[in-house]
Amino acid sequence: MRWSTGDKVMAKWPGSALYFPGIIQDIDEDDDSAEVLFNDGTTMDVPIKHIKKEEEFKRRARSKSPARSRRRSQSPGRRRTTRATAKKDTEVGKANQRNNTSSSSGEERKVTAILRSDVEVSQQEHIKTTKTTKSHSKVETNKTVIPDSGYMVTRQQVKEMYMSKAAILNAKQAEETPTPVVKDTKQYEYGGVLGVFLMYVTLPLLPLSFLVFCNKEDCSISKAKLSMIPQTLEAYFDQMSIFIVLEFLVFHAIIYALPLGHIIKGPATPSGKRLDYRINAMYTLVLTLAAYAVLYHYKVPITSIKMLPLAATATVVSYIGVLLVHLKSKNVPENELNPHGNTGSDLYDSFLGRELHPRIGSLFDLKLYLYRPGMAAWLVVVMVEMQRHYEQKNMFEPQVLVVGISQILYIILEFFWDEEQCPFMFDIKNEGLGFVQFFGELVIVPFIYSQPITYVVNHPLKLQNTQIAGICLLLFVGICLIVLSGRQKSKFRKNPFDPKLAHLESLPPSKAGGDRLLVSGFWGLVRHPNYLGEIVVGLAWSLACGFNHLLPWFYPIFVIGLLLHRAIRDDVRCREKHGKMWKVYCERVKYRVIPYVF
Repeated sequence: MRWSTGDKVMAKWPGSALYFPGIIQDIDEDDDSAEVLFNDGTTMDVPIKHIKKEEEFKRRARSKSPARSRRRSQSPGRRRTTRATAKKDTEVGKANQRNNTSSSSGEERKVTAILRSDVEVSQQEHIKTTKTTKSHSKVETNKTVIPDSGYMVTRQQVKEMYMSKAAILNAKQAEETPTPVVKDTKQYEYGGVLGVFLMYVTLPLLPLSFLVFCNKEDCSISKAKLSMIPQTLEAYFDQMSIFIVLEFLVFHAIIYALPLGHIIKGPATPSGKRLDYRINAMYTLVLTLAAYAVLYHYKVPITSIKMLPLAATATVVSYIGVLLVHLKSKNVPENELNPHGNTGSDLYDSFLGRELHPRIGSLFDLKLYLYRPGMAAWLVVVMVEMQRHYEQKNMFEPQVLVVGISQILYIILEFFWDEEQCPFMFDIKNEGLGFVQFFGELVIVPFIYSQPITYVVNHPLKLQNTQIAGICLLLFVGICLIVLSGRQKSKFRKNPFDPKLAHLESLPPSKAGGDRLLVSGFWGLVRHPNYLGEIVVGLAWSLACGFNHLLPWFYPIFVIGLLLHRAIRDDVRCREKHGKMWKVYCERVKYRVIPYVF
């Protein structure tokens, strides 16, 4: 073994291209990594290949012989780079000398020395990462290049990112009480196999009950009677409904498969791969709206479409889809399976989804595809209800406009406009494809989430201007939380060193190649500000329905239960992924979704 406990080394800081002095505390031969205590007091797991001897760095820093200088000065471009680098070294040395004579603390002097040595040692690496020697010669003397990323950051930013006193203190506290890693694939959720069986049987009754008992005449649970339930098969299935559902699925599948839009890299899978995702949902939106406009122009009786047979057909399709995808998962390698849906129980695994990222070909991701018909169907239902209301009243009631327009904006902004963040969402990133996704996207989203607009159309209320203004304010706050927090997280994910995000604080990764954790901005308010926005929006929609009946309040109740449960499950996944730093983040941001409540 090349290394042993107590060796003084230069170790690469996880998630960066910078080397810092440290001492080896422990060696894990199985993982081919070592636990390194850096000079700032932080302990990190570093791969063996990223550990070097201190002598190598000193030798590289001193190796500036005349012969090497002459070889580097053969071309004018390299000669300019050498002079610029020498000037940079001089200015860095002067700046560090001023820092050493100032009234800075001992820790700051130590950081300055480390950064100075890093600049000297990694000059050649910096030169390689610049695209041209001309652009490199113009680099400001107070900045350094991170070779692996190409991003430019100031030394002050490096100090704040890697030597944060708060992060160091919290990391030490986390070290004393390490977070357990959950690896047991047989940890059952949803009440285990029995709970899953009951949901398989009862969940389809939910949207069907809404469509049967909440109609234009009444929407009261207490007045519901069995005689109101249709007794014939034709009431649940007809040729037109079957045609519409299948045509809708094929329509969106064709658009998704077309070479439109652009390709992005998704999050890393358990096997370490980063899958490609085709982003072209805006084409889906435009073509869906165009198709609706054509039907409206030619006076096709869209408003006469019956929702009950559509929901029943979509339910059957979701069961068939679950069966096919589960059979497909039988021929999938172990490292591509959902670790939480691979228990050996076909009933339970098909509910959560056994395959993590099922695909047809290299780009047709089935989970991302299911969002399209689900969200588009919700959009169409909202437009159909608003059109039906206008045909009946020859005008729009204020609450119908508020709920209808806000739902349309929500659908467009949440999915179609910012589809790039969808591959990083909890269910696409961490969940398998099973009954939860199929039934949720094809049935719950279009036929349950649209209940607020259906109710206000069938049972309009006379709301005062102050009430409408309050509902609009809640909708504005909720949609802003959803959209802005999503954009903030998306920008941070793309480039944590973006100067536009310099005001945000983050924690370094606890493992090599890990992701930094955003701990300020919207993500410093609660751990899931987007979930909080969803709840606020749902409450606003139900407030527009009034308090005469309980069923219009099912949507926020359902969403609160769904998102709080998802936040708990997400906490488990994040502990596995981020390790000790997730505990540090949880100590910093105490509440998951609702401030001071949960």
